Amino acid sequence: MENQAIFIIVGVILLIVYHLLTRNRKKIKQLRQEWERGTFTGLKEDIESISSYWNNKNKLTKCYAGVDQVTWEDLSMQEVFEKINYTKTSLGSEYLFNQLRDIDPKFNGFSEQEELYTLLANDQKLREKVLLILSTLGKRNYANTSSYFYKFNDREIRNTYIYIILSSLSILSIIFMFFNLKYGIVSLFCSFVINLMVYYRKKNLLENDLHSITYVAAIVNTGKSLTSIQHPKFSIYKSIFKGEGKGLRKTSFWGKVLSIGGNKGGDFDVLYEYFRIVFLLDFIAYNQIVKTIVAYRKTYQQLWESIGELDAAIAVVFYRKSLSLYTMPTFVEKEELLFEDLVHPLLDDPIKNSSNLGKAILITGSNASGKSTYIKAIAINAILAQTINTVLAKDWTMKPSYVVTSMAIQDSVLDGDSYFIAEIKSLKRIIKLSEEKKPIISFIDEILKGTNTIERISASAAIMEWLSTNQGMTIIASHDIELTEIAGEVYTNYHFRETIKNNKVLFDYKIHSGPSSTRNAIKLLGVLEYPQSITMQANYLAQHFTEIGEWRGICEGLKID
Repeated sequence: MENQAIFIIVGVILLIVYHLLTRNRKKIKQLRQEWERGTFTGLKEDIESISSYWNNKNKLTKCYAGVDQVTWEDLSMQEVFEKINYTKTSLGSEYLFNQLRDIDPKFNGFSEQEELYTLLANDQKLREKVLLILSTLGKRNYANTSSYFYKFNDREIRNTYIYIILSSLSILSIIFMFFNLKYGIVSLFCSFVINLMVYYRKKNLLENDLHSITYVAAIVNTGKSLTSIQHPKFSIYKSIFKGEGKGLRKTSFWGKVLSIGGNKGGDFDVLYEYFRIVFLLDFIAYNQIVKTIVAYRKTYQQLWESIGELDAAIAVVFYRKSLSLYTMPTFVEKEELLFEDLVHPLLDDPIKNSSNLGKAILITGSNASGKSTYIKAIAINAILAQTINTVLAKDWTMKPSYVVTSMAIQDSVLDGDSYFIAEIKSLKRIIKLSEEKKPIISFIDEILKGTNTIERISASAAIMEWLSTNQGMTIIASHDIELTEIAGEVYTNYHFRETIKNNKVLFDYKIHSGPSSTRNAIKLLGVLEYPQSITMQANYLAQHFTEIGEWRGICEGLKID
């Protein structure tokens, strides 16, 4: 009989081991296929969830740091993030999001970060082992697990002794059943009804926190799993769980209490749910985990950020693998931007451009000629260079700087701002940063287009001159050819051009030296088959203003034969 029991136990253990090995082999096969194909399907993550680490950090300071929201939206950086985001955990997504926004011009370089990238890129066996561990943790929207780093997060349940007493009554009722079955059952039933009411009343209030704290416990378990990797770069995980970090291990047991059952709707899960109700295990376990994390807050933060950095690093390596061309940036103290064969990361078939840009740059050209795409490509790559040490170019040199833009201005109905008010507020951000003597590279697309021509040219020229003599580099794209003459002494001129052949508009999307000398807007009316009288009259008006320099008296010549 004993031998049979032993055989059954051994058989069950072998079955479990076989199941785990089979599951892991399937997962590794999937991960390997993703890596080889360069494509993946990830969990849809809400922006409020992935930005929580960034937002939690910024609650503690009101000073400017990193990529602000206007710049993030101007450059479609959310799309860039999603293109890079081959992370397997929620904290990996949050860490990568923060990484792409957390520019620090005082950084000391990327040597350690690049070492990790190189290791994960070259060691397939180690990378797959890490990916398997991270995939087990997985993703969970709105867990907001980084909020436990900070004292503003006070989630501990008050008066927990009440739950312990109520739980103890259930235990005492069971014991009492051995002495008096009838009264023991009545006592247990009363205890169950009371605890049932308390459980569902409180559980609704704590639903989000219970959702979050189980993921916190899973993060700690993931850290413990990473201690099994024998490599110097992973010694940090062993160090974390030594000394004070040992206290974090308490979360493992209580995390299992919260996570087992209630997921598949089976008979066992229903029974386990009742078991948790009778003994109010959710609240007791929840409080134990919260108290442990609060007691070892700094150690938990170190563990969280280490796992996040590791997950984000794999995502960067995966992204690099998908690129046909990339380089690591060179940083200098001189205010300059030098690059060769630069491309925009969101375009499928981008045109490459090379430039040597100084402190003040003005780019002119017609609509759709490539001005906006060009300056956005520079701005995005300036962010990538300073955050993930990666640039989509053959060569790249820059001064470490904050990146700030004023591009896609919109009327603000909620704030009551007109287009022009919104525009000058956006430009004010740039001026303020320059006044604060912060190293910046500002990108302005169509400066002050929300007002009349005379004031637009005058104010634009004044702002441009101020920016050219103060802190930071400035790159401006504009339709206003007049600015090339007014600001020609302090701004280096470049332009994009187009040609019209056989009634077709042709763009080369390449940057050229000097100011734009073509005025093809009226020609485009003819290409699109506007009435001939409109194009002839438009040409006359333009020629008259160019020769005379004013619109007065122009109506006398409006007759078109």
